[in-house]
Amino acid sequence: MLDPFYGFSSLRHAVQADASASRSRNAADRAARSVRSLEDKLDKLTLVCLAMWSLMQDKTGVTEDELLERLKMLDLMDGVADGKATRTVAKCPKCNRTMSPRHKKCLYCGYSNLVQSAFDAI
Repeated sequence: MLDPFYGFSSLRHAVQADASASRSRNAADRAARSVRSLEDKLDKLTLVCLAMWSLMQDKTGVTEDELLERLKMLDLMDGVADGKATRTVAKCPKCNRTMSPRHKKCLYCGYSNLVQSAFDAI
């Protein structure tokens, strides 16, 4: 015997699948926009770095070899030559517990004056 509601059930599944596909497309579109935005920011930062390097060379006479040597030295500050400026783990000056470099304040005691350099303030 045929189920009189079979058609409704199939329709409901089709609508749910379509809604799921639509959510997936929206998420993919948001991710693509986010990637484009990050690429634009990276391009602008690269241009600023090139301009700063050009000015430094002109004003101070610093050479390309000196820049490369400094890059190598800074890269090795975390103990790994990986081409990244990895923040090191620090201790909270108030409670002396290990701090995550991702947080602006101590998760244990709430101490918030953790800026040690201009790059920590970012």
